[in-house]
Amino acid sequence: MEGTAGRKLILLRTAIVALLCLPLATAGKDTVQKDHHEKIYEAYVTGRMQIWKDALQEMTAQYRRSPSDSLLYDILLAQYGLIGHYLEEDRKDAAGSLLETAEGYLEYLQDNPGYEVEALLFDASFKAFHINLRPRRGMRLGPRSSRLIDQALEMDPGYPRGHLEKGNMSFHAPRLLGGSKKESVRHYEKAVSLWERNLPENHKWLYLSTLVNLAKAQKESEDLDQAIATLEKALQFEPAFQLVRDELLPEFREER
Repeated sequence: MEGTAGRKLILLRTAIVALLCLPLATAGKDTVQKDHHEKIYEAYVTGRMQIWKDALQEMTAQYRRSPSDSLLYDILLAQYGLIGHYLEEDRKDAAGSLLETAEGYLEYLQDNPGYEVEALLFDASFKAFHINLRPRRGMRLGPRSSRLIDQALEMDPGYPRGHLEKGNMSFHAPRLLGGSKKESVRHYEKAVSLWERNLPENHKWLYLSTLVNLAKAQKESEDLDQAIATLEKALQFEPAFQLVRDELLPEFREER
């Protein structure tokens, strides 16, 4: 009996220790994830994309060790941003390779309850990336991407990324397929407004990116003064934002 009682006591103590350690383990994961958010934000602000790539590699390694829905979302968001960067740099091979990897991760997110809207928007943006890689796909993939964005907005009209993607679609699509610079301004402004009410740490870089997109759309809509004001707003939020401070704002001011 004493042996049985002793084993029960040991098991009870082990369970108590495990419960006490659980918040510490969770806090440790949160701290690591926050560190990744900060690295990606630093990379976007400074233009040092190697930091972004390193953070993405760290996140994917962490996900293999300890998968979580929030980390999966952060990985997809980092892949989304890096693919966009590669496309801007005309590095289509790198963009295509990462896009294929991201679509594999998206399949996992699509299976996770609670991430339906996020998955729809990643699917929509990935289809837009495919169009960028092969424009001939636009007539087929463009309407499908647009429908996914509309579905996401219908499900959650208060989610900023829905308005961001609607703004992107309106800005880049031909007029024949519903493109409109003025319509893109409206959706970018809505995304900015929603983020200013609640800006998660992992969306800080995306908030700045949306301000840049908004300024470009305002300029294309022949509202250069407002475009400059938007860039100044981005610089007030982040004075070290290199793209705006050293390139876009001087360029826009010179054109005024």
